[in-house]
Amino acid sequence: MMLFGKISQQLCGLKKLPWSRDSRYFWGWLNAVFNKVDHDRIRDVGPDRAASEWLLRCGAMVRYHGQQRWQKDYNHLPTGPLDKYKIQAIDATDSCIMSIGFDHMGKSSTIMGNSGDLQ
Repeated sequence: MMLFGKISQQLCGLKKLPWSRDSRYFWGWLNAVFNKVDHDRIRDVGPDRAASEWLLRCGAMVRYHGQQRWQKDYNHLPTGPLDKYKIQAIDATDSCIMSIGFDHMGKSSTIMGNSGDLQ
């Protein structure tokens, strides 16, 4: 999975290629694939874990309540009880998240609570 994460970050950061007029459609399609919502996964692991996986897959970073360190690597997501790690902050700078992926967050009051909690 580490290779996938590095490749996705590189692909999300690429601009339109000069040799292809249709490259923006390809990158738009690829970003849409990364942002596709898996409702079964949300049901199985909860909105915080599903949102963390989605955000990291798209090149963003997350920080959990009670932790000072930003989570950047999909392969090092914390393990343990699903309700233990709640997202406190999101840094989506230079990521490829799209609004179609916001359903990963579900209706979690932790994630969608106060807009001041999210950066």
